[in-house]
This record gives sequence, structure tokens and C-alpha cells, in this order.
Amino acid sequence: MDIDLFYTESCAGFREAVARRLEHAFGLTVRDAGALPACGHAWNSRRSQCDAHALLDHVVRHMRSRAALWMVDRDIFCEGVNFVFGLAMFHTAAVVSTFRLRSGAMVVKEAVHEVGHVMGLPHCPNRCVMRFSNSYEDALQKPDTLCGSCQGALDRKVVEPGLRT
Repeated sequence: MDIDLFYTESCAGFREAVARRLEHAFGLTVRDAGALPACGHAWNSRRSQCDAHALLDHVVRHMRSRAALWMVDRDIFCEGVNFVFGLAMFHTAAVVSTFRLRSGAMVVKEAVHEVGHVMGLPHCPNRCVMRFSNSYEDALQKPDTLCGSCQGALDRKVVEPGLRT
């Protein structure tokens, strides 16, 4: 399966590391889809953050492959929470914010997590990259790989034709 990799200009430096890890973790062919500036309609001036759902809607309109990941440099939120590291639509697209992530390794880890959701994986209670992170410390503690259970579920997953290579 192909996945489009979009990014805001300041996130371009993460492209290669994210692409390599997604290829390794999921067997995806990562297509550099180019820079995509954060869209103005997603900005919430009251919160000084971008609405993650609006960003997802925006990237879906620009994707040319069956799936997409967009790395943005803005702080993002979902209604009801202070912030999110990322957000995904199963089998479609994901957005990852680099705003609160303090290293390239953390950006890669959260990209794998969100693309795991795109691939159909839910949050996992095990020591796994799919574990839910409620804070930076939670995200730091989880590994950057799938646990055996999630890898097995991914290998067995029956999805729409063309979604899994």
C-alpha cells in the first residue's frame, strides 16, 4: 500500500526517518507528497491551537494515495482534551503534531502510532507503540514497535482490498 507523507515546512527534516520507520513497521511505500501549509480554518484563536479534525479533513482533500500522514508544527487539540499528539481516521489518514515532541525519535514514534490507527489498530494495553499516551512522559515510556499481539492482529487483519499489502 502507498501512503502520502505531507509535512509543514519546519517538519521536512523528519521525512526520511518517518518514511523508513513506516516502511519497516507496516511494509508501506511512502510517497513524499510535499509541503502542505497548515490551513487557516483549523486555527482556534481562543485556544491558540489547531483543531485536529479540521486538519484531517484538509489532508484528506489533498491525498492521492489510499492513505496519508501529515506532520504539522502547530499544537493540535480535539474537543474535550487540552492537546493531542496526533489523530487518525481508520483506513484513511492521520495527522501528527511535532509541537510537544522533543526529539525526532518521538516524532517517529507518534507517526508509527497514528499510522497504526490508519492500518486499523486500536489502542493497546500492552507495552506497545499503540499504547495510549496521555502525557509526554507516557509517550516517552512506550516502545517504538508493535507488541506481538498487535503485530499478529495486523498480519491477520481482513480489510478492504488494497489497504494491506
